[in-house]
Amino acid sequence: MHDRRPGPLDRVRRTAARVRARGAGEILGVARGRVQEWVRSEDELIMLVREPSEPTPDFRHDPGLVFRGASPADGPLYAREIGTDSAATFGRRLTPTTNCFFAFGGDELLHASWVTTGAAWTREIDAYVVPPPGDAYVYESFTRPEARGRGVYPFALRGICEWAAEADVPRVWVAVESGNAPSLKAIRKAGFEPAYEMRYGRRVGRRSLVVDKPEGLVVPAVLRRVEG
Repeated sequence: MHDRRPGPLDRVRRTAARVRARGAGEILGVARGRVQEWVRSEDELIMLVREPSEPTPDFRHDPGLVFRGASPADGPLYAREIGTDSAATFGRRLTPTTNCFFAFGGDELLHASWVTTGAAWTREIDAYVVPPPGDAYVYESFTRPEARGRGVYPFALRGICEWAAEADVPRVWVAVESGNAPSLKAIRKAGFEPAYEMRYGRRVGRRSLVVDKPEGLVVPAVLRRVEG
């Protein structure tokens, strides 16, 4: 099953959860940014990849971090601490092909990342990203602001790669905006290397997308819709 684009009711539920978790101020800031993006915007997604069987480079992180997979029972925790899903929408997104992974500091949830071997709606490019058969795609990663600088994101990515190696997943992909230098640095720390770029933009709502990939490289597909 695919992690599909949220419908109108799910968007309402997710927005309400985000307001409760992060406050109305962030939502207003996001709304202003979305309007500006709709009118005129340009950016790039850098797609990085690594083979999970390869050793992860050493990096510094908080020694108290704990990594684990999520279950539907974690919906209230996710809604309260991360806020990009309600408890109900969180549980529905977990399927045999879509997982969510957590990083904790003690009892505190510091980070969440989603991983799929199916297809994932990616808002930036207004399309689904579908990893090559057998591969996995990491997306919608969030580290709580107060935990940044503690090596949480590369720690979570290392845990995801260990899970992928046990599941015989040959490659793991992750995308990041070109202007997000801290996230790009964290992903590189976890052993990922840039593979190609996707340039995208909008002019009064009209979306453009250009994929620059090396010849012969099998990469995730970008689809406006998915079947099944």
